[in-house]
Amino acid sequence: MAKQVLIAGIDIGSNQVCCVAGAIDEEERLIKILGSASVPCNDGIKAGAVINIQEAAMSIARAFEDTEKSAGSKIGNAIVAVRGSFVEARNSKGVANINHSNREITEETVANALDSARKMIKIDSEHEILQIVPREFILNQQKGIQNPVGMEGTFIEVDVHALIASSSNIGNILKAMNSVDVPCDDKVYGYLAASDILVTKEEKELGCLVVDFGGLTTGIVHYSDGIIRYTNEIQVGSDYITRDIMHKLRASFAVSKEVKEMYGAAFMAPELKNAEFEYRAADGRSTRKYDRHQLVEIIQPRIEQILFVVEDMMKKSPYGGQFLSGGIILTGGGSILEGLPEAFEKYFGCSVRVGVPNSEKVVGPSEIVLNPVYTTAIGAVASVLSNSYAAYSPKASGNGFFSRLGRWFEETF
Repeated sequence: MAKQVLIAGIDIGSNQVCCVAGAIDEEERLIKILGSASVPCNDGIKAGAVINIQEAAMSIARAFEDTEKSAGSKIGNAIVAVRGSFVEARNSKGVANINHSNREITEETVANALDSARKMIKIDSEHEILQIVPREFILNQQKGIQNPVGMEGTFIEVDVHALIASSSNIGNILKAMNSVDVPCDDKVYGYLAASDILVTKEEKELGCLVVDFGGLTTGIVHYSDGIIRYTNEIQVGSDYITRDIMHKLRASFAVSKEVKEMYGAAFMAPELKNAEFEYRAADGRSTRKYDRHQLVEIIQPRIEQILFVVEDMMKKSPYGGQFLSGGIILTGGGSILEGLPEAFEKYFGCSVRVGVPNSEKVVGPSEIVLNPVYTTAIGAVASVLSNSYAAYSPKASGNGFFSRLGRWFEETF
C-alpha cells in the first residue's frame, strides 16, 4: 500500500489563520481533505501581513496542531497562501529555443521559457517573485497553447502572470512559522489558489470574475478565453460591515459579527420589515431589540461601496468587459451574507453563484470543503496538482517540495 503524504495549506488571512490538511490521491488526481482548524489572530495579523510575530506564531502553531488532531495524523509538508496590499501583479513574456534534433518540446524547454520570463521582471532588493503562472504558450506563432510538452516546433514563447511581494512581509510570515517549527515548503498567492478550485473550465473560457470577500480585503481574479487576465485587491471587506454595525448598535465586535451573520442581508426585502431580533449590549449583560430592516440600512452602503469599487477596477482593466458571460463567483467568509449573490447579480446584470470547490479536484467533509472560510487553504493544498504550478515551476527541478513530491510519486506508484 502506498504511503500517505499529508500536506497542509495555511491561509494567512485578514485577522485569522486557517489551516487544512489533505492527502493526494494520485490515481484519482485529487486531494482528500482530512482535517481543518481556524484560529483568530487579531493582534498578530492584519490584512494578510504580520504585525506581531509572537502573536502570529502562536496562532499559526495552534492552527497547525489543531489541524493535525483533526486529521488524526502528522503533517509532513505545508504550503502557505499569502495575500495583501504588499502583493502586486505584473505580466511578462519569455522565450526559448528548441534545441532537440526532433524539435520536441520538453519540460526543460518550458522551464527555460519560464526562466526567461522571470528574468524579464525587474524588481528591487526589497521585493521578490511570489509566484509565476503561465497564461499561454505560443509555439511558432500559434497562440492559446496551455501545455506544449510533447509538441514540435522551433521557437516557443510564454506569457505569464507574475505576483510580486514585499520581501520583508514574506520574511515576517516565514519567521513566525519557523519560530514554532511549522514548515513552509512553498508559497502561493491566496486569491489564485482559491479561484483555481472554484472556477470551471467553461467559465474561464466564457470569461468570469472571482470575488473573494474577506475580512479586511476583497480580492478579485479575472479570467477570459481560458486565461487569467487580472488580479487585484480592494482594501475593504466584511469586517468593515461588522464595524458599522458595532458602532450603530453599540455592541461588541463579536456580537456585531454574530448579528450580521444571523440577521443581516445585502439588500432590502419585504419580509425584513417589522422583523425584530435581540442582541447583547456592550456591557455583556443587558439585551436590546433591533429591526432587521434598519440593520440592512446599515449594511447596504458598504455593499454598494464594494460593488462600485469592483466595477471601477474592471473598467480600468483592458479585459474588464469580458466576465459577464461566465458570471461572477463569490467566495470568502463574507460571501455567506444573505442576499449577497442577488445584490451582485442586480448590480452587474449577470449570473452569480457562491463558489464550491470542484469535486474533481477536492473531496472531503462538507463542513470543511463547503465552508468558504477554508477555500483558500484548500486551494493551497490543491495547488500541487495544478499544471501551471507543479509542472512548470522552476522549483520542480532540484530539492524543493514539488521536486521531492514528484520523485516520491515515481518511487511509490
